[in-house]
Order: sequence, then C-alpha cells, then structure tokens
Amino acid sequence: MIAFLLLVALTLQSPPAPPPGVTTCSGEFALCAASTCTPVLDSKGNPKMIQVRVQGGGLASYPEMSCVCPVIKGKAAIADVNSGNMRGSCAAPSKNGVWSLYSFRQHIPQAMNGWATSPLSQTQVTGQVCAGAPGIAAPVVNCFSFACSPAKSVNGVKLADCRCPLGETLNGGPVAVGQGFITDAGQGNPAACSQFPVGGPIPAPKQ
Repeated sequence: MIAFLLLVALTLQSPPAPPPGVTTCSGEFALCAASTCTPVLDSKGNPKMIQVRVQGGGLASYPEMSCVCPVIKGKAAIADVNSGNMRGSCAAPSKNGVWSLYSFRQHIPQAMNGWATSPLSQTQVTGQVCAGAPGIAAPVVNCFSFACSPAKSVNGVKLADCRCPLGETLNGGPVAVGQGFITDAGQGNPAACSQFPVGGPIPAPKQ
C-alpha cells in the first residue's frame, strides 16, 4: 500500500480488488512511507524474526526491522486489519502504541533531513523505482499494518518505532529474489535503495 498510487501509475495496471480487511482508521498512526530501517538482532547477534499474518490464513516469519516513522493524526488512514500483525480492528496495539498505516501525503518529515518540518523541500515525498538484481533478495521492508511503540520526539515531530518484516509482500508471501521495488524513501536518491527502505515490490507486467 506504500506509494500504492505511484506504483499503479508506473506499472499502468489496474489495482487488484482490496481484500476484505481493508478499511480506514481514524486517529494517530505512523506513516512509514519515506522511512529506512535497521535490522533487529537478538542477544547472540542473530536476526530476530517477526511473525506476519498470511492472506488466506496462517503465519509466516521474516527478519524483523526497526523503522522510525513520524506519527500523524488523520481521519482516513488506510489499514488492512487482517494482515500485518493487526488483530481484526483499528484498536491500538498497546496503551501508547499506534499502527503503521497508509495515507497519501506529498510531504512527510524524514530522518534524512533531521525530521525537519520546513522548508517544503525537506519534507517532499519523491517516489523512485529500485531495480532488482539477479540472485539477490530485495532489501525492501513492508510496514503496512504493523504495530509501533513510542519513540523520542525530534524537532517537535512525534515519532514511533515500527517493527516490520524484511522481504514480505502485502499478502504475507516473500518478495521474489531479484525483484525490483518502489519506495518513497531518499527523496529520489538511489542510495536509499540499499538502506532497507519501506516500500513494495513492483508487480510483474501482465502477459
């Protein structure tokens, strides 16, 4: 769902029918569309895993990533209460927690600019396509409908630490090895493509 409108425009395809759990939630939510992430390791230095809900039932495990994202208050953030690690409703994941949801915004405070809120050039959202590489798993992170906990505010911007899976699609399956992806991270700088950006795989063209 991250950069969903741009993804559709780039692939010139009609979006698939949304699954039954897709709805809108009101109140505060984390918007991770322009964030990059860092791996979460256990006490032995091994990748920690996060469980995600798979479309059609069941759970799957992926490497867990920590994504710091701005918290925004909105009336119509898009959620899929049957995916990610949501529990069937918009109810907050914890007392002070929020969900990482999606809302189309042209301006988002970003870590690369110190969470500045002005000038507009510092918050501009610029989508970019990151090319896949044969035999290499795409370093793309899916943060749609995952739980977040409070993080320290910076520059007056309220932040959340969202724990999201690496290499997972919106339906709980793995991103294909070598597949390209789209992201709003980096304001168009290709360097962001290797920094575990939040985004989504580019659908294969229709035959």
